[in-house]
Amino acid sequence: MPRIVVYECCLGDEHPALSLLKDEGFELIACTDGETLLEEVVQHRPDALIYGIKPDTPQDLAVLQLLRRAAPELPLVLLASEGSLSTQRLVQSLRPIYYAVCPIEAAELRDAVRAALARPGRSAMESGRGHAAGGGSSHRRPAW
Repeated sequence: MPRIVVYECCLGDEHPALSLLKDEGFELIACTDGETLLEEVVQHRPDALIYGIKPDTPQDLAVLQLLRRAAPELPLVLLASEGSLSTQRLVQSLRPIYYAVCPIEAAELRDAVRAALARPGRSAMESGRGHAAGGGSSHRRPAW
């Protein structure tokens, strides 16, 4: 069962996108602070991370940069509550698998997580049923 860490997601705990992931067999681990998030990533090596970026929050940059150093190959699915230029610059530097500005549809997030799990270099056992995330609106795009 793929383990997905969810941090400060702008979707909220009961969003249909997260329910859909649970229903499809993904184990979702919620982290509510940066320290717990870093500990979870370093000690338990999740298969992917869904990270909610808050507007103009310097702490997000610091936490995400630490995560990139600690787990450079961890697939990032980044969700922002707004799409400012500073947020877009932050996102570019982190090389996420996927980036979207909320709101996001359940199927779109599911497809992004599947794409993260199916990225090149993962074994067939690790990659599950994944496929590349499709197009979308101008603020939703695969990051590759």
